[in-house]
Amino acid sequence: MPYRNILVPVDLSETSARALRQAIELARHAKGKLTLLNVGILPHVYSDELALGGGVAGPLFTQAGEQAAKEQRHRLERLARQEIPESLEYRILVREGYPPQEILEQIADGEHDLVVMGTHGRTGLKRALLGSVAERVLRESPVPVLVVP
Repeated sequence: MPYRNILVPVDLSETSARALRQAIELARHAKGKLTLLNVGILPHVYSDELALGGGVAGPLFTQAGEQAAKEQRHRLERLARQEIPESLEYRILVREGYPPQEILEQIADGEHDLVVMGTHGRTGLKRALLGSVAERVLRESPVPVLVVP
């Protein structure tokens, strides 16, 4: 089955770059398109709570969050220009929140038929403390997930 609408969560690590390269090959063969998704927990996630105290921290965090999202989009655009051939259709999305949840929501919203993502390969205590984005997406995704080490 050719996958024509591939979601690639990208955190700008080497493992996500390898996943992107794999997704490019799959999309190239299927004449498909890619969606690069970056999810971060940005400072303005907490701006409402901080603003309740009446201080100026809320707007400052909102401004910092917007700037961080702009910078992430710029980095993703640069990565896309370097890696994705001009003949391949792609789009870039920057979202904020809890990465596994945002990825799962994008799968549904974007009608993707495959997810290709990297893993950091955390084990033991680091995995218990930090969790595994790839593991949660694998467990809950309604579409196939290819995890690239």
